[in-house]
Amino acid sequence: MAKASVWAIIPNLLRSLFRSDVPIRSKILLVMGIVYLVSPIDILPDVIAGIGWIDDLVIVPLLGWLSYRSLPPSIKEGMATDSPDSANNPATSRKWLYLVVLIVVLIVVLIGIGLLTGPDESFLKNPSGG
Repeated sequence: MAKASVWAIIPNLLRSLFRSDVPIRSKILLVMGIVYLVSPIDILPDVIAGIGWIDDLVIVPLLGWLSYRSLPPSIKEGMATDSPDSANNPATSRKWLYLVVLIVVLIVVLIGIGLLTGPDESFLKNPSGG
């Protein structure tokens, strides 16, 4: 079996949610990881910048790995194969698209946080602070 590439496995693992030959256990683990990633309820709150994301960076990949490990070998082999000519491989050529989408989502989230937490205008009413 060829060496598994994360850039080849992640999109295929997400597509596996819609395949009928993938075991339900694998689908449940993957959905749990996605739900935990977008859920506002975390072990460490995300409002603590940096520290709040540590649990997401540990739990989500762990659930993805467990989902991948629970797949039958025939499905795993189809997901993890990398062709030697990676320049012509659509999975590796799309890695930049995934990276750009991730960066755009992060920028939108940061702008949203900035708009939601905007400046406190109470200092305009009483500039002396007293």
